Amino acid sequence: MKKKKKKWKGKVLVLVLLLAAAGAGIYLYTHKEEREDPFSANMRTEEVTRGTIRITTEGSGSIEAAEEFPVSADYTLKIDHVEVENGDVVQAGDVLATVDADSVKAQITQLESSLSELDTAINMADHSGSSSLTSPVSGRVKRIFAKEDDLLTDVVAEYGGVMELSADEKMKVEFTPAEALRPGARVTVSFLDYEEEGTVLSEQDGVCTVTIPDDSEYMADTEVTVTDGDGKTLGTGYLESNHPYLVEGAYGIVDEINVEPGDWVDPGSTLLTRRNSSYNGDYLSLLEDRDELMRKLQELRELEESAALCAGRDGIVSELALQDGAVIAEDAPMYRLISTERFWLKTQIDELDIPGVREGQTAKIVFDAFDDEEYEGKVEKISALGENVGGVTKYTVTISVPGIEKVRTAMSATATIVIDEKADVLLAPVDAIQTVDGQRCVTVVREDGQESVPVTLGLVNNTQAEIVEGLSEGDQVAVLGKSDLEIMMDMMRQSRAQFAGGEGQDD
Repeated sequence: MKKKKKKWKGKVLVLVLLLAAAGAGIYLYTHKEEREDPFSANMRTEEVTRGTIRITTEGSGSIEAAEEFPVSADYTLKIDHVEVENGDVVQAGDVLATVDADSVKAQITQLESSLSELDTAINMADHSGSSSLTSPVSGRVKRIFAKEDDLLTDVVAEYGGVMELSADEKMKVEFTPAEALRPGARVTVSFLDYEEEGTVLSEQDGVCTVTIPDDSEYMADTEVTVTDGDGKTLGTGYLESNHPYLVEGAYGIVDEINVEPGDWVDPGSTLLTRRNSSYNGDYLSLLEDRDELMRKLQELRELEESAALCAGRDGIVSELALQDGAVIAEDAPMYRLISTERFWLKTQIDELDIPGVREGQTAKIVFDAFDDEEYEGKVEKISALGENVGGVTKYTVTISVPGIEKVRTAMSATATIVIDEKADVLLAPVDAIQTVDGQRCVTVVREDGQESVPVTLGLVNNTQAEIVEGLSEGDQVAVLGKSDLEIMMDMMRQSRAQFAGGEGQDD
């Protein structure tokens, strides 16, 4: 039976450490002369070389999903058996669940009935379309967005309409006034060769709106000057419609524009003619509904043959809502797929280093789970919102990590980013740099002795310093080795490690 030896071992540990300290003291005393010699074993020389120096910053974080794809049911189905669990990695085409065949057949029958009704509606619909686009209101044409051969749906998508009408026979100008103006005040609006009396409509949040009567020659986007009764300039701005009316055009290609800016139009006036207008909007909508219904029917017929719901892409299954025997309603969420093509690593970078971090930079990624491997990522986003923790402000940097088979969400990783770099420069060990009376210098070792040489430094990292002035390639410089305290602490650590290694042994 083993006996407890904790108290005894504690005393031995103290004794060993005291002996180690005493031994270190004796070593330091007996090697006093050697330590006073700059060329003792406690010093070495290294050569000044030419190469590349890099300044890096690093931060740690955990892996997150970069893209997630929610998958909902396109139709009502009964699940037979679920084949996956949350966290399973699947590839496109893998079976996620089997489905009840009768529920699939019932859906096919229902959709075929809907298709028949839709076909009847399409056959009865008026699919003729007008070759003319007419004005729905009276007003003056102010802007024309469409031009010949434009597809009207594209024009509407970009500008909100085919053309703009001024619907209330007024133009307006908005500007920041030099002095406060009361609503109803009279002012003069000057532009080109025109002067028009205007009325202050409102002033809100420092912006004043003045209206003038509309005229065929008054074009939108014309620069104007607003003055008071004494001719004092109050501000400048641009003419625009007081109540703009955007005319829509749902289909067809522009054949000819029938109006010009400044023209007055009445309801029913032809604004433009178009070609390829044989189908009107309602008819096209019915055709789109039929296309969607046919897509669902095709999927259901394929599902009837396979009786299986399959993954549409590679990913990790999450938020799985499928259960054996459960009925999934149309549009109900079934699961989410976390893309395995790439991930996010969100890491915190110190405020002193963040100016050197830029979008698009390469980052070296090392995972805690397999730290002997290095991968490449890319800086995608830098947050402008800092977080102060313990007096240090840090910013979140989002790095994209390529899809790696071994990578899983929530894994810990460290990113290293190069924030500054110089190539083909003189480099000396950073341990060779000393400060004497405020001047940076190094000890150059030559055959006839040594010399303290002032130097000018450039970039400096943990191991190297760029030498801008003071040294030449090939110079030998003195590098300090371990200090007396470091030597003593090493001896004490070695003694402690040797003692700890034998704690578990029996007498």
